[in-house]
Amino acid sequence: MAKKICGGIFAAIAVIVVLALVGLGWAAVVMTKLGYRIEKVGDYDTTIVFIGDSIAEALIGPSPLGERDNYGYYAVLGKSNNFKYYNHSVSGHKTSGGMTGEGSDGLLEMLMREDENATLMKSHLMEADIIDISILGNNILQYNLGLLLLEIADPEFESKYESGNTLINALENGDRVTRPSVETPGATVVFDFPPTVSDLEQIITRLKELNPTATILFQTVYNPFYEGSIHLHQPVIDELAKITDDGRFGKKGEPIATVAQFREIAQDLLEYLNGMLYSYLDEHEGDFEIIDVNKRFDEITKSDVVDGQTNLSSDCLGRYLIFDDWTHPSNFGHAVIADVTQEKLVELGFANEASAVKNYRDMRLEQLERMYKGVKGFDYDGAVRSVRFARSFSDITLAYFEAIRGYTPIY
Repeated sequence: MAKKICGGIFAAIAVIVVLALVGLGWAAVVMTKLGYRIEKVGDYDTTIVFIGDSIAEALIGPSPLGERDNYGYYAVLGKSNNFKYYNHSVSGHKTSGGMTGEGSDGLLEMLMREDENATLMKSHLMEADIIDISILGNNILQYNLGLLLLEIADPEFESKYESGNTLINALENGDRVTRPSVETPGATVVFDFPPTVSDLEQIITRLKELNPTATILFQTVYNPFYEGSIHLHQPVIDELAKITDDGRFGKKGEPIATVAQFREIAQDLLEYLNGMLYSYLDEHEGDFEIIDVNKRFDEITKSDVVDGQTNLSSDCLGRYLIFDDWTHPSNFGHAVIADVTQEKLVELGFANEASAVKNYRDMRLEQLERMYKGVKGFDYDGAVRSVRFARSFSDITLAYFEAIRGYTPIY
């Protein structure tokens, strides 16, 4: 039975495939086993290639998975702008070194390969007008996040960082370091980070070797901390409670014990991680454009206020951005990533705003009719009106996801 939950919470927001063309009909969507997907083949003005990790691959997050080509942000952007688009992202990718550690591949190693099979990643990158990158997240998520956060919370963190003695320094430099385990007393935890700073430099250098004229878009890593987050285990929470907030996390003089403080610590960690992109641009101005997903997700989170405080509960608006695994973007999260990217595409002259908005609106209207018309209690006509009257990409996103929130679609 369909059930409406948390209706109206969006009111709080103020801003915020290969098949050929056959005859006169467009080819259907195809998922290949070749490692990429392309939606339509025909005459295009623009080609965009997506590379990186599971965020861009969008095998985890879009739900149901059969709607990946309507919810994954790569497809939303490709379809809305009538781009030829390819997705060569791989779940688990770090900037270098794969999930199994030393000797395995990450994004950098993948970029250094020749075309080995029909995936043609190198060829696609060479023909791209736009290269969109989602990476960096696994450079921290594949390690002990709790210990990273504990070091950030230390009142002496900044001086230790300046001395080069923190996990953040090791993350930047690609050092192998050990720390005492909090969860298993007497044991140690090994951090064998990829050299994140030099990896970024080599990734950009390689992309420019392959395609000197492509515009590169690099998105920031967002903050997934809300009430119930699986990223902090109880022993880490207990250790954090022994630390007095020095004012960086919102409650100076008090123990670090609230979800809001945990989120601010994670935000500080992301400032260092995402800051590597900004530091690179300080020395290589214009090499790429930043898509600040973290900033937009944070703005949406902070727009949900209860009793004067940001709502970080398990059913808050920010939590709606994150999939059930507490890590990947949800359908709504993917749409918001598409919103932020679309704004940059318009700014750079790659996108025709009016036609893109029309295409995006049509996509959402088709989903409403196919999946929600006839759902018990669902105001289909009202949802259609809201999407039809929405005038911008982000307005359509908000109208659609406000309407469907809490309802189970018909598959």
